[in-house]
Amino acid sequence: MSMEDNTSENGILAKPLTGNILAVASGLSFFFLCMILPLVGPAGSKVANALQNKMAFLAVLLVTFLLAALAAYSKLQSRKSDGSPLPVYSLGLCAVCILTLLVLLVNGFAI
Repeated sequence: MSMEDNTSENGILAKPLTGNILAVASGLSFFFLCMILPLVGPAGSKVANALQNKMAFLAVLLVTFLLAALAAYSKLQSRKSDGSPLPVYSLGLCAVCILTLLVLLVNGFAI
């Protein structure tokens, strides 16, 4: 059984191109998350629609985490078949998203 046969059996998530596309999408989503960070900062938390700002930020944060987790999973699946390196940046982005969620839940950005 060749490597291509193993990759096709594992589905589309095990393909290296899928992992790369998801990694780029998660990076762009994180960039957008950083751009909307003022929504939950000191200025955005003192307005009448502060709850809507927080919910919008949370939605983008969850999308970013989902994309990063899928990228890490995809790269780990392709790592099993072709021995590619550990997806350090995708796993790191997952950790940053979790830390951002924790800071958001304790209103750390609003200080």
